[in-house]
Amino acid sequence: MRSRFLPFFLTLLLPWPLAAANLYGLARGGTSYVAARDDGAAYRSGAGATTWTVQDTGSSGALRGVAFLAGIFVAVGDGGRVVRSSDGGLGWSDETTPVNVTLRDATSHSTFLVAVGNGGTTLRRSSTTAVWDTTLSPGPAALHGVASNGTILVAVGDQGTVLRSTDQGLSWARQALAGAPALRGVCASGATFIAVGLGGVLRRSTDSGLNWSPVTSPSGEDLFDIATDPGVFVAVGAQGTILRATGSGASGSWFEVPTPRAVTYRGVIFDGTQFLAVGDADVVVRSIDGSLWQQVAITAVHWSDVKQLFRGSAR
Repeated sequence: MRSRFLPFFLTLLLPWPLAAANLYGLARGGTSYVAARDDGAAYRSGAGATTWTVQDTGSSGALRGVAFLAGIFVAVGDGGRVVRSSDGGLGWSDETTPVNVTLRDATSHSTFLVAVGNGGTTLRRSSTTAVWDTTLSPGPAALHGVASNGTILVAVGDQGTVLRSTDQGLSWARQALAGAPALRGVCASGATFIAVGLGGVLRRSTDSGLNWSPVTSPSGEDLFDIATDPGVFVAVGAQGTILRATGSGASGSWFEVPTPRAVTYRGVIFDGTQFLAVGDADVVVRSIDGSLWQQVAITAVHWSDVKQLFRGSAR
């Protein structure tokens, strides 16, 4: 009986408007994509990242970062919250952490997942256990971004904070950075790390995060995240700002590119084929080369509504 009514119910459901939320982190695992929403839900898409569904995660506490490792998505957020999904972002369950501060970003590194957040918090867990442990962080400044080049981890945050780990996130050393900029995101391409921050700040290291130098930015808008396809860097931020650089991201290589939506973009990735950026009001945009962008045509369906509809139809 359910299958007979499936096309009819989907026709009714798909046009329903949903309350939009702001999107933060974004990650890809296999053919699935997950973005963190500030209403506590996960935004999920399958292959191609063209149709997105809003997935309940069990709470309304904001999620701010996403990572993927060994078949598992984890999303981190307010109050030390961590949730996990082992089915491509469809179903979610809580993981226990030893902190109650806001966690702002996460990444995978070797066989570990690493998360960072307020109060200089650094956490990690292995791919084989759901237990998160605090690690040795040298200061209290809030950390907003973390990235791995496969060997070295770098975390960035307030007051010009740059932390570097050579032991899979177990301990961290602070690196000197002039000017104390408020850093918000970081990415890695080999030995080159580039960090972005408020006021259009760009900082660059070519020795795996040891030494950093300023990079001339074409924008004064706040920048929140950065991603790389080796040879191309893309930074995103407020007021629809998207910056692109080629080569190693040095001064003179950065230019602002047109954007299809003037929203604040807070997350960007390169998935091996295309760049994807996510922002306020559930906006998702994509680009093959980081220079020409288009908004993804999205039919946003709340999966819990679909399930509830079919439960009712079966009575």
